[in-house]
Order: sequence, then structure tokens, then C-alpha cells
Amino acid sequence: MNINKGPITGPKYLPHMQHKDVISMGMESIDRRHWIEPDASYPQFLEHKLSLKELQQEHIFEALPSAYEAQEELAFELKRHLLDQHSHLYCPLADGLSYLPNGIELVGASTQPLWHASLWVADDLLIMQKLDGQYCLTAASLCSPSSWHLAQKIGHSMARIHDPVPSLHQKLTPKIDRFFDHLMVEKPIQRFNWSLQANTNLAQFPEDKIIHPASTALYYRCERQTLTRLPQTNAIAFTIRVYVYPIMSLTQVPDALTQLKAAIDAMPKAVASYKEIIYFAPALQKYFSDLSSLKD
Repeated sequence: MNINKGPITGPKYLPHMQHKDVISMGMESIDRRHWIEPDASYPQFLEHKLSLKELQQEHIFEALPSAYEAQEELAFELKRHLLDQHSHLYCPLADGLSYLPNGIELVGASTQPLWHASLWVADDLLIMQKLDGQYCLTAASLCSPSSWHLAQKIGHSMARIHDPVPSLHQKLTPKIDRFFDHLMVEKPIQRFNWSLQANTNLAQFPEDKIIHPASTALYYRCERQTLTRLPQTNAIAFTIRVYVYPIMSLTQVPDALTQLKAAIDAMPKAVASYKEIIYFAPALQKYFSDLSSLKD
């Protein structure tokens, strides 16, 4: 789905400028009031989610039976948050919410509370629970994946889910496990990822790859992720909000394009391969070749 329908605007988040190590946790505490950040793009994300559900071409919702109570709790906590912190956008319905700017009524259902809660926000919603001593993905409403399939990850541990990430087990897996154990209720955390893509599609799947020609327009993809401990089930709520910007929009932020080139140039080969930089290399040159003129 194309979400860039208006004029180019400056990017909201550019994580490559804050975290030079691409494979890092980059965790930071946030005020719970900023757990979810609704904005004017929400109706387009809702359309995207409903379209995928209607097409039923991909697994966008999966849940283990044991995750049902956590689904209900996440839906309850999200509804409370939206009504408390964003009452100018949402008002309550008996089984859901109404989105005030355009009067959309979003009614829930008892069989898939996580899926219906995910329709209230632009973010994808996932649940992680500790099973047999390891944190596992037990439920998810995932409509905007970054090159992965939900059906291949549901029920698996975090270590196995992150298998494709270079050096992650050595550098981060122990930290991730410790972090999850110490994540506290009412103290959510956020982190960011970035990648490149050759279209504006929110859903990016790991299908056959091609090297994009030099004329291809490229886009900067950013994920804002949050992690929150749910108080009753002790599950972890994991939210993912995707932003997609034309790379040329980075010129509106001083040094953003220069630092993107530096980040790519500094990547170890394994990380560059994981980030699929080779597929974008020819198309990147037209953005980077103008850097000297931009400085002048």
C-alpha cells in the first residue's frame, strides 16, 4: 500500500543518526503517555490492514491458544490508553472504539481480541510470553512486516526468531533475555530499526530479490517499536509502527543523507548482506553522488 500520497515532508525518526551500530538494542525509556503515537496517517493504515484481511493472501494474524488472556489484556490496556491519552481522537463504544475524525466505529470480537485491537491504531501488535524458560512469540497481528512471515515465527523463541540477524546471538541474545526479565509494568521501552526499500509498500516480505536499477526511487523505512509489560498476565506487549519516507526527504534534515552513507559504508559485510544493501547499491548512487553539491 502506498502511504506517501501528499507532498514530501521531513522524516519524524531517523534512527541511523542516533545509533551507529546497526545491530544494537538501542533501548530507551518512554513516558507511558507516549506508548502509542496516533497521527493523521491512521486511516491509511486501517485501510491497509482491512485490505490484507479481505485478500487473505498472507498470514497476518496468528495466536497460540495459551495467549488468549494476554490478547484480552492488551486490548483492554490499549483501549484505556487511547481513551485516557488521546480522547480528542477516540471515544468509547461498548465493544470497541469510535475514531472521531471520520466517525469510524471499530467494534471488537471475543474470538480475536488482538486483531480487533490492532484496528484501533496504525501499529502492529504482538505478544511475547515466557514458555519453558524462554520468551516466545505467542500472538500477533502483523500487517506491515519487514521481510519476514508471521507463520514462520509464531510460537518460536526470540533467539530462533532472530537467527538471521548477524552476530545477534553473541552480542544481544543474553541482553534481550535479561531485559525481558526486568521489564517493569508502567515503564515502557522504545527502540528503532531502519532499512531501505524500493517501493512504498508497508508489507515487505522476504520473496525473490532483484538488484534495483539506478533509476529506481528508494525509500527509507523506519520501525518504532515499543515493549510494555502487561500487569495481569505478565506478558510483554510489542508494538511496531512503520514509517516510510522518500530518501530525498532526508535532505531536509542536516547531515541525514551524509550519515546514511557513512552508516552503509561502515557496515560489516554480514550486516550489509542482512540489510540487503547489494540490491539497492546502484540506485543509492544517485542520492549519494549529489552530497558534495548539497553541502555547497
